Amino acid sequence: MDLKDFKKELPKIFENVKKDVEKIYGKHRAGLSLGLAEMGISRDDFIGGMHFYPGTDIIMNKTPLRLILKEQSHKISWAYAYHILLHEYIHSLGIIDEYQCRMLTKHITKKIFKEENHPAIILSEKGIGAYIPNFNLIYNSIGLNRNDLNIEYIYGFDENSYTYYS
Repeated sequence: MDLKDFKKELPKIFENVKKDVEKIYGKHRAGLSLGLAEMGISRDDFIGGMHFYPGTDIIMNKTPLRLILKEQSHKISWAYAYHILLHEYIHSLGIIDEYQCRMLTKHITKKIFKEENHPAIILSEKGIGAYIPNFNLIYNSIGLNRNDLNIEYIYGFDENSYTYYS
């Protein structure tokens, strides 16, 4: 599947994330936006996504997303997007500390996906390297600034949040 087609699935994946967080963690947040931007990837500097607390944007890195879509199955690509969106959604709920966010991401993932070999669990435990162990430096993303990113927003993302205003 290519990125153009996969972008249409991201709002549905995010709805699953919100439902799962509400079920396990008992919290929710509305009105978020998803943007995709090229942020690069390297062995020492991997960024899957970003949330600029307390803002409303989740920015997902297109570079590893394209790589996963190209080299892995749809199930693994779906799990990767779920993992990144879950992690950034947890940040948006006020869990700023990276270690705490990773632990909560792993906890929720394990409660939702019961099989220990589910790709979402593997990603929460081992990261992207579990599926792309030999990725090369595409370009370095150190020093990224939100204002320097060329962000492509996904329309229809978190649209159920806006039903409160109709």
